[in-house]
Amino acid sequence: MRRKYGYWLLTVLIVGVSCFAGYEYNRAHTLENSVSNTYNRALFELSDYVDDINSLLAKGLLVNSPEHFASISAELSRQSAAAKECLSQLPVSEISLDKTEKFLSQVGDYSFYLSQNALYDTKMTDEEYQTFSTLGTYAESLSAALNSIQQDIYSGAVTLGKSSTPSETTAYADGDDGFSAIEKEFGEYPSLIYDGPFSEHIESRTPAMLDGKEEISAEEAAIIANNFFGKNTGFISYGGKSENSAINCFTFSANDNTKTVSITTTGGQILYYMDNRDIGEATLDVNEATAKAQEFLTAHGYNSMTESYYEKTDGSATINFAYQENDVVHYSDLIKVKVALDNGEVIGLETNGYIMNHTLRGSLIPKLTRQEARNYVSKHLDIDSARLALIPKDSKREVLCYEFHGTSNGKNFLIYINAQNGREEEIALLIESENGILTV
Repeated sequence: MRRKYGYWLLTVLIVGVSCFAGYEYNRAHTLENSVSNTYNRALFELSDYVDDINSLLAKGLLVNSPEHFASISAELSRQSAAAKECLSQLPVSEISLDKTEKFLSQVGDYSFYLSQNALYDTKMTDEEYQTFSTLGTYAESLSAALNSIQQDIYSGAVTLGKSSTPSETTAYADGDDGFSAIEKEFGEYPSLIYDGPFSEHIESRTPAMLDGKEEISAEEAAIIANNFFGKNTGFISYGGKSENSAINCFTFSANDNTKTVSITTTGGQILYYMDNRDIGEATLDVNEATAKAQEFLTAHGYNSMTESYYEKTDGSATINFAYQENDVVHYSDLIKVKVALDNGEVIGLETNGYIMNHTLRGSLIPKLTRQEARNYVSKHLDIDSARLALIPKDSKREVLCYEFHGTSNGKNFLIYINAQNGREEEIALLIESENGILTV
């Protein structure tokens, strides 16, 4: 009896395990098909978007109307953004598609740049026309490559997301086929220099202030750090050298473990300083803190700095200062100073903007008078002040503008009018509260 019961129990277990295994297999198969369908959909949508981009670029070469070109530019921007989203969903983790993604970014960005020029009746130069045409050539090649992969999927030669080993999860991961071939297409893709955030020259920017300066040793940097900390600091410790950013630096800490300073490896400039000490009850207002910050900057050789905006938080005030020369505010040359409101001590300094941008710019002479520039400002702004300012664009190019401050519907605004041609370059909304003044 017991033996029969044992056989029966074993049979039930075997059947149960078999059923469970079958269920798990079917579930895995269903999941695999679902993943594959998701990848296929992303690829097909990417192909459709690139086809549209190809057509729009071809049309853009013949457009002679600023309004029509602006419409095409807006559509190119939308299609390229959607194409990038689809690209990010493809199972190509072992292949870098950075160049393909960059191309899609530049398509929309460069088109927008040209459309802005067109709105001001600035025709495409021969060089810009050739660049736009080149974008079309690469879009055509990308479209053909994606269509080729689709045909392979239709024929069953390739299945996205289906493999026996992890390395086979990426389609065409080996050799020069498929996605590898697409990325290879952009190996000879030319650099684009223009006024936009994806322009090539931005990636190769070097700190303007450090140009021509000599490299210093860690020992020399330690002396600079010691002098900056002051006589009562005592022993300082070396925290290492960072070389993974546009500005390389040595880092040091004071013996009280609250103060840290970073010294640039080129030129020996203070890049960053922070004192994380506890802050007591506030006894100073923002005006007094600003005066303390100004004294600190002057004492450390940062002359001709004018305050702009500030923010209060956790018992301290962070004040933004911009370089000013010949009544022109240079907003790119930015220094942030953090002041403790309990005793006015400077507990933070950040000079990244100043080091990246500060240089001799030569004479900045506007073609328009202040009154002429004022005529380009909306009649709905009640202007109360104006001054010249050098402002940075997304491309890091600087534009000399008249900065008009005024109010409209109870809100404060800054409007920047190009001092050479009257273009409206920027509009900033000033947000004022008990905790500071910021722009959006």
